[in-house]
Amino acid sequence: MLKLIRSNNTLNYLLAFFAMLLLWAYKFIAMPTAVDTGGLHSYFFRFSYESQLFQYMFTTFAFVLAYAFACYASKANFRFQVVESGYQLPTIFFVLLTGSVINTQRCIPEMVSSIFVSLAVLRSFCMYNKHEALKESLDVGLLYGIALVFAYKYIALLPAIIIIMVIVKPMTWRDLLSFFISLLFVVATAFCLVWIFGDFQELIESIHSETMKFVIGEKYNYLNYVFQTPVIFSVLISLLSIFILTVFRKAAEIKFHHSMLFLLLYYIGFLALPISSNESIWLIYFPLCYLLSNVIINTKKNYVRMIVFYGLIVCIIVSQLMQIMYFNTIF
Repeated sequence: MLKLIRSNNTLNYLLAFFAMLLLWAYKFIAMPTAVDTGGLHSYFFRFSYESQLFQYMFTTFAFVLAYAFACYASKANFRFQVVESGYQLPTIFFVLLTGSVINTQRCIPEMVSSIFVSLAVLRSFCMYNKHEALKESLDVGLLYGIALVFAYKYIALLPAIIIIMVIVKPMTWRDLLSFFISLLFVVATAFCLVWIFGDFQELIESIHSETMKFVIGEKYNYLNYVFQTPVIFSVLISLLSIFILTVFRKAAEIKFHHSMLFLLLYYIGFLALPISSNESIWLIYFPLCYLLSNVIINTKKNYVRMIVFYGLIVCIIVSQLMQIMYFNTIF
């Protein structure tokens, strides 16, 4: 298995697809509705909280969107070499990580917004080695703006996006201006559309209630940590790799790798706060899929690869069994 996933073989995409089907099977078959764990409720996502039939449709849409992004993660790696010779490993790990928390396997604001934030980060990598990157910074603002429309609290990620752009290249005032113009354009367009076609007062109330909501009981519950065992295991491995692995990288690769490490630490801090929901765990899948791939590719000891890959699989199996036993008492 390790030999296959470390190779440049298109069978890895097929393997990832069937692995994702298996990991999402319980959500499709036995858990058509959500368990309220303090998730975000966006005005632009009201349709996702409807009947059981719609829940099946939105779970399917979430599956397709997540798998498409998983494949794109590897394609982006070919271009930026975040993990040198990583091949399809980012796809494999992203798919595995989506199996961590069953309740997040649905079309929710956190999932869609996390994907757009991740796309914004990858787009910012295109700014490398450019004196001015107005087009790229406009795109970053556009993608991040779309993420904010669906998850208001992700405004807390704004400093992270700006710092990532600074890590990739020295920012000029024109770059920052184009970023904020694009960001404000998306947000203003959303407000205007609601003003014309929707209920503007309801939007304001939605933003106010969402930004004032804190998640305490559901978030700091021991079961939450048990269910997130695969993510906790992956975070520990990724952080330990900083001190264990010695990898010689090109300048661009160093910047991209440091960006992923910074994102991981920033997201951990954000997820620890009561303002974030449990479902915001989607954010952390993105940097982890590259950091775990880095360990598999660059470690010289095969037993370390086995511990990382098969250890993650064991954590996912245990976590899923615990979640299935818990959810069976509800459904």
